[in-house]
Amino acid sequence: MNRKTVLLAFALLGALLASSSQAQTACVKFGPPPPLGTMYGVPAANVSGDLVLTESGINMHVYNFFKLPMGIAFNRAYTDIAPVSLPGQSIRTNNINLLFDFRNVGFNVRKVTFSYLDLGGYENLSINGSPVYRGELSAAPAVIGGANVSVTNSPTPPPISGKTGTVTITASTIKTVMAGGQELWIDNVCAQ
Repeated sequence: MNRKTVLLAFALLGALLASSSQAQTACVKFGPPPPLGTMYGVPAANVSGDLVLTESGINMHVYNFFKLPMGIAFNRAYTDIAPVSLPGQSIRTNNINLLFDFRNVGFNVRKVTFSYLDLGGYENLSINGSPVYRGELSAAPAVIGGANVSVTNSPTPPPISGKTGTVTITASTIKTVMAGGQELWIDNVCAQ
């Protein structure tokens, strides 16, 4: 082997190692597409469990919303422009849960993040089919379904009263995340 061949072999090996170590990412950004105002849930004649959207290998289903202290609701979600904090198009939930299924993204998901805007009511959160947390997203437990949960939040600028932030979920494997609320916008659901 001449020196040029050895250097080329090392360069190729380095490129392969670098590409395999880069984190893979798949995201649902809520468009467009779909177009602004796209409805899911009751207005779209969906039933709980229906697959309504697939983006980047992530399947999104609509599910019943779990009320406090008990009971269920199933209303609507739609693509919207949030009044503050979330740039561009996002999805607004109103008494409905969205289940994000990461099993078809082509890699083992160990981290999921999403941005949110909460303008009232309470939220639901479930990971890998865990019992559903019902309460303020900003006060979610540190562990749900064996996954670590971290929520940042800050107040929205006046005159709007609410919270905005990011949810970060980490675990050895994340198959599904279900989230929803009463006046909750969600954006940039990303799996790594």
